[in-house]
Amino acid sequence: MSSPVPVPAAPAPFGRPAFLKLLRSAAVIATASIGLTASAQPLSRQQQQQEMQRSQLDDPSFRELIPLIPERRVRRDERVPIFFPPNPPPLDRPVAHLVNAPGRLAAPLELTPYVNELFYPALGTRIHTSSLYHSQHLDLEAYRTAKVVLQNELRAMIDRHRESEPAVRRQALEEFARTQTPKVAELEKAAEDLRRDLVTGNISWTAQRQWHLVDREKRGFSPLEIAMVMRGYAYYHRALAAPQRRLLREIVMELLAAVEADGTPPVSAAPTHIFFSPEPARVAFPDTLPPEVATKLAAYQTIKSKLKKELYDRIHAYDGAAFGFFRSSLKSLVVEQEPQFEKLETLAEEIRRGLSEAPREEHKEEEAPLPPILAYRVGTVLRDRALAQRDATVKADAISGRRYDNDVRIRAAYRFDDNGMRVAVLPARNANVPAPANEAEVMAKVHAELAAVADEYGRRLAELVNEQDTIRHEAAELLNDPKRERVDAALITTNRMAVRKENEEAYRDYRLAVFEPGLSPEQRRLLFDRAIERLDLPLPRGEIQVTARAARW
Repeated sequence: MSSPVPVPAAPAPFGRPAFLKLLRSAAVIATASIGLTASAQPLSRQQQQQEMQRSQLDDPSFRELIPLIPERRVRRDERVPIFFPPNPPPLDRPVAHLVNAPGRLAAPLELTPYVNELFYPALGTRIHTSSLYHSQHLDLEAYRTAKVVLQNELRAMIDRHRESEPAVRRQALEEFARTQTPKVAELEKAAEDLRRDLVTGNISWTAQRQWHLVDREKRGFSPLEIAMVMRGYAYYHRALAAPQRRLLREIVMELLAAVEADGTPPVSAAPTHIFFSPEPARVAFPDTLPPEVATKLAAYQTIKSKLKKELYDRIHAYDGAAFGFFRSSLKSLVVEQEPQFEKLETLAEEIRRGLSEAPREEHKEEEAPLPPILAYRVGTVLRDRALAQRDATVKADAISGRRYDNDVRIRAAYRFDDNGMRVAVLPARNANVPAPANEAEVMAKVHAELAAVADEYGRRLAELVNEQDTIRHEAAELLNDPKRERVDAALITTNRMAVRKENEEAYRDYRLAVFEPGLSPEQRRLLFDRAIERLDLPLPRGEIQVTARAARW
């Protein structure tokens, strides 16, 4: 009888996956099993394989290794979905909390805690395809636990000195930064190790791409196509440094904002937002800056623009070029740009100190037209409606993604409006293909399940509408004004103030990460991640790996 195979030890936090140990152990078991079979009597190849499988499953050592095997592996020719994270909004811009747009390929909810991580896309594909190793699960849990601890420590230190004098607070934060920054730097290194560990050739965004930026195309490449390439490099290419990846995210956001969906330049009266540290944060600076601060801000923007152009040009020349790693080395650019990134952080800190020392503009607080209790109820209705819609979306996505029959392909769609949730179920086969015998039965079953979700959402919506009517009636009594226009104006103002107050709290970490003097760049990124996590941004749906170019743009 074969000797038991030692079970691999549990991987250390942030360690490499245990699949190599698994393969070695499985090979030993297979060799021993085949040897025993051969010594008894000659068997056919099929019998040998069956005997080997039986002996593997009977061996307790092999059974303990089974959790280390992913549920399935992705074939090299299989196109898989890629889930990119949402772009962080500008500071203080209202966002639709908890609401995900309906459609197919919903992002796995397990991605929510990692919404601003550079390994987000690779992790999303792994989760969707059930190809995440057990050791990777453990690494992710260890990483997340360590990150939350550091975030809470930093937030506690900032709160402890909230009421201190600016100079005292900055000195305390600088002292704390000297202690905590090495731990955060180690955490960022662990994040990069996770990204490299999760990325494989066949599940990257560019694995099946048939076009490249160096191709000589008569119609050229659209800003969207270039943005897609830059985004792919930001999350998947091995040779880039983390600051360059964050800079590429800014480049992508600028490319996507260059033209509207209809191809016309965007026209907006909104304040101009500037990309600032920690990237890719966007903030609107005051119109009247002290001269020395304005000069440093202009220098900051000049250096960052130069870095972006160098990075953009290098990737544009590298993408698809023969022997591009010799002619347009990305690794050499990492070394060239490193001093400039350090200079950027120094300038950013000087700008923060200048802003903190400048006199603050006094803003008159808007008076609420309704008492606080009604304002609270108005805010509660807004949140409950968003939660109800998100709950319905999750349930509908689960139904749409379920496989009911191997021979039946259907498409389920739904949308929300002021009257409730609308659902539709259609066959997904070609119109020329005969319908399977049980297609109508499967479609009826799916429609019934979606209708039940829609009914539940409709009942919840009716309750919220009734609450809105009650609030409107009570507001009319308090204002002693039965005219609907004035009551609605008061409710609109109350809604706006409720949203603004909610935003102020949600963006508090964002504001601290950008403007609080005394923090290290690593701590700012740590706090900025916490801010984006707490905004509950809608998670974009997956995109199937790109292959050929679209017929037109």
